Amino acid sequence: METPGQVTPDARPHLTMSAILPTYRREELLVNTVRAIARQLEPGDEILVVDQSPTHRPEVQSALSEMHTAGVIRWIRKTHPNQAEAMNVGALLATGEVLLFLDDDIEPFAGLVAAHRRALERLPEDAVTTGQVLQPWNPEPVKSVADHELAFDFAFDRPCEVRSLMAGNYALRRRTYLALGGMDENYRGSNYRNDAEMAWRVHARTGRLIQFVPEAGMRHLLAAGGNRAFGGKDSWRNVGGSAGDYYFALKWLPWPRAGLYTVRRLLRAPVSRATVRRPWLIPSLFVRELVGIAIASFRLIARRGNYVKDLSSYVDVARETRAVESTR
Repeated sequence: METPGQVTPDARPHLTMSAILPTYRREELLVNTVRAIARQLEPGDEILVVDQSPTHRPEVQSALSEMHTAGVIRWIRKTHPNQAEAMNVGALLATGEVLLFLDDDIEPFAGLVAAHRRALERLPEDAVTTGQVLQPWNPEPVKSVADHELAFDFAFDRPCEVRSLMAGNYALRRRTYLALGGMDENYRGSNYRNDAEMAWRVHARTGRLIQFVPEAGMRHLLAAGGNRAFGGKDSWRNVGGSAGDYYFALKWLPWPRAGLYTVRRLLRAPVSRATVRRPWLIPSLFVRELVGIAIASFRLIARRGNYVKDLSSYVDVARETRAVESTR
């Protein structure tokens, strides 16, 4: 029986969606991804491409320009690549009630956008949804997972609640995102664990777990560019991934779990199939891990609360974009 003032699922308004695609050094695949997402949008929805690539091939530049002129996308240029900042800028510029963050190298399954929309329309206003992600090694969804937090496999085939999310396929109301602080801008480079940081912050501040919606599915192509432009896990360039992992653990895991997590990564990360074949790399990567711990510690102490800012603070966003925003 409905109580006075209670909103039933059927009575809730139809939510408008802003699909936000941060992108860096992606070419035809970006164009293909945008076109596939555009086919799923409804009136009132929009796509924001936050483009951090220094240049594009002429045919890609032309395609993006044409889509921007035609109103298919809002093409926002940002000169300094940082995924967290790009996501926050997209959120600030979005006009939709719901923010849907997507990777730029995906094949979205039919109904991805609609599944996020349906779920959020029936869930509480501070709910967060994350969708199924099939990686190249997943020919089909998996039927079991190791756990429902850090080891959760997003190829899972059943709905559930998780203390985890995939930054390239998650949605929430814009006002909830801004109230939570958006993405943590202490993450740099490959951004490893930036999505886990958001998931644990959601739980800490709202008391809610993330709703896993397998119907909101995609295939992730793991193309060159994006986070992979900052180096593989066995290279020094990936020090941002090391720092991000330690930062998450030291910020959110309780002691002694954080300590055990840190020591385990410190000892294990330098050793892989590749470095076993080239053992002279192991000491160097061990030093990289120590540097990662130092970076993470500095960010925790000196940059605590480095979340979404006023739009004018992002000085590398194209001036004409901010001028348009000021007229909203």
